[in-house]
Amino acid sequence: MPRRVALVELDTSHPAAFVPLLRELGLEISAVLDSGAVRPQGYADEFAEQHGIPAVATTLDGLPADSAMLLGCDWDQRYQQACTLLDAGTAVVLDKPVAGRVGDLRDLAARAAAGQPVSGGSSFRCLPEALAWRERGETASLVLVGCAGHPFYYGVHAVSFAEALLGPGFTAARALDESSRRGLLRHASGAEVLVDLQDGYPYFATVATSSSVEHLRPDPVGVYRPFLAAHLQHDNPPYLSVEPELMLLALAHSAATGGGWVEPDELPDDYSPWDAAAYTAAYTPPA
Repeated sequence: MPRRVALVELDTSHPAAFVPLLRELGLEISAVLDSGAVRPQGYADEFAEQHGIPAVATTLDGLPADSAMLLGCDWDQRYQQACTLLDAGTAVVLDKPVAGRVGDLRDLAARAAAGQPVSGGSSFRCLPEALAWRERGETASLVLVGCAGHPFYYGVHAVSFAEALLGPGFTAARALDESSRRGLLRHASGAEVLVDLQDGYPYFATVATSSSVEHLRPDPVGVYRPFLAAHLQHDNPPYLSVEPELMLLALAHSAATGGGWVEPDELPDDYSPWDAAAYTAAYTPPA
């Protein structure tokens, strides 16, 4: 019997893009749910009818699914939804950023470590070009990653790109300006990562080793299928990494406190510099 997947929150372009890919992977889209934070009333019914999805849920209680993809813009809401579903025994796959408060990120990491079925984050952790580079076994000395957009909501992609190249192991962050858009990250491998988030940038990475420099310009849409396959087609999805989110929070804390190095363990549980509700209220959904 195919695994049943529910799409929770229809704010972005991801749900519509994911529907055909999920079906190609042999998964059943069993339900949709939308709280109306971004889309108008009735949108979930229209979406379900358009895509042939049998159920429109109005509450997480009794959601007819084995796994739920949490796809809204509001990262604080996403964390609360994840806890509700995990406590009910439903697996969750979280869109990025998986949460925006330090304590929430630590809680999700602890749940994953305890064996609860929680995974997700930026699809760039599954980027084939980056994983292929990493599998070559070269040692990077410097990595430059960049993209455009909100420094947290989209910055997670840039740091996840670096994580795909280097593996987990980020240890500290230092801001290079007061905007939280430029900063340095330290990695346990010895590599230093320069993160640059500026309007007009494509998604890109430049990786320097002792013998070469390589530039990567991925198509972000091309990573959707590998992401969905990794997180939903197999019984053992990738571990949940909250390092990209924590490093961006450390970068923001550095920017707010003079630009020194900040380790993620130094951040208080209640630290949450970006307002998820305000970001969601200002979000313009795709047509």
